[in-house]
Amino acid sequence: MRMLAAAAALAACEGAPAPSVPVAANADDTQRTYGMNLKLTESGVLKADLYGDTAFSKPNTDLTELRGVKLTFYDSEGKKPGKLTSKTGEYDARTGIMVARGNVVLITHNDEGQERVIRSEELHYDQRGDRVWSDRETIIDEAGRHAVTDGFTSDTRFTNMRGKNAKSTGIRVNAGAGDL
Repeated sequence: MRMLAAAAALAACEGAPAPSVPVAANADDTQRTYGMNLKLTESGVLKADLYGDTAFSKPNTDLTELRGVKLTFYDSEGKKPGKLTSKTGEYDARTGIMVARGNVVLITHNDEGQERVIRSEELHYDQRGDRVWSDRETIIDEAGRHAVTDGFTSDTRFTNMRGKNAKSTGIRVNAGAGDL
């Protein structure tokens, strides 16, 4: 009896048109990449290694949005002067500028090899212009010293840093060449 009911149901479906699936008029055509890794070079020399857990790219744009960002800076000798992590970011392939956002932590080393930790909610990296900066509150900890600034600017080797409206304990701010 069950076989007869199943055969009748199948026969009824054979003549019916296939159900259509509605397609949104402006369907999202964003390309999603998992585990994206970009080697950023200049004249064949590695300047930075950019990784995102997930990357989103829209057609006909140079902008890539990133989640789970990791960025490693390299100097001309191939040394790693800095490592950055953030929740999100975006990279513009046309300008070579990367913006990190959300719990940004940048770890560098000073001339004596001591660790410097820079924290902000937003940080900009300009590969071609050889600079790193933030216009947001930035916390800088180095060798037991602590500074809070309204932002900073630096070269990518972090040898010439300038803080804005810095409040510090034990750090010389904007003294001499502008070292923090």
